[in-house]
Amino acid sequence: MQIRPRKLIGIPVKTRAGQLLGKLADVLVETNTGRVEFLLVRTGMAIPGLSRDELRIAWSQVISLSEKEAIVADATIPVGSRMLAMNIVPPTLEAPTP
Repeated sequence: MQIRPRKLIGIPVKTRAGQLLGKLADVLVETNTGRVEFLLVRTGMAIPGLSRDELRIAWSQVISLSEKEAIVADATIPVGSRMLAMNIVPPTLEAPTP
């Protein structure tokens, strides 16, 4: 299927688990190969550990893309982010003390 990039601008970008990351701002293409390399996502919200309101998500992390939404892997770590592993990995469960 083919989609014109201008139809993608503004679609929601979510993780597979349903967490909204933001809206698609642009699609970055490598000029030498013509391949999509990144989705540029404008968050418009505070995401712990990130210093900017834009995420660059590698194409390899994209699960699906349509004119309605983009779905990316749950464990997506935006390129250039300073997100800590503790924000991505769920905390371990500790046994209650008697």
